[in-house]
Amino acid sequence: MRYNKITENSKTEIVNPDVFEDHRGTIFSFPIDNCITEYNLMITKKGDERGYHYHPEFNEFMMVVAGSCEYTEFAHDGEDVTITLRVGDSIRIPLGTSHRFVALEDYSFVSMLTKHWDKCDNPIIKVTG
Repeated sequence: MRYNKITENSKTEIVNPDVFEDHRGTIFSFPIDNCITEYNLMITKKGDERGYHYHPEFNEFMMVVAGSCEYTEFAHDGEDVTITLRVGDSIRIPLGTSHRFVALEDYSFVSMLTKHWDKCDNPIIKVTG
């Protein structure tokens, strides 16, 4: 299965790669079910936070490319779900899923969107944690 929910009741999913190895190194291939129309490199300093929002018009895929962070999905009807993401980890955040990231160290991630940010009426809705 390509996607595994973080918990039984969470919306966020871990994207599982196909792994190819040979004498040159390793390739991690992340097949996805959506068309990516925009991607962004996000760089965050240790201790800083991003998020406290959701996206009503697109799914967001995220892959950590340096460092590590804590990801939290804010639950609407239960306990929040928090996991640690490290280099190579990738998640799918479905539209309407409230979330945030906390930098455990300086980290970078690529955020991939299924709709262009500037083509959205409301690309982001702020929430409280």
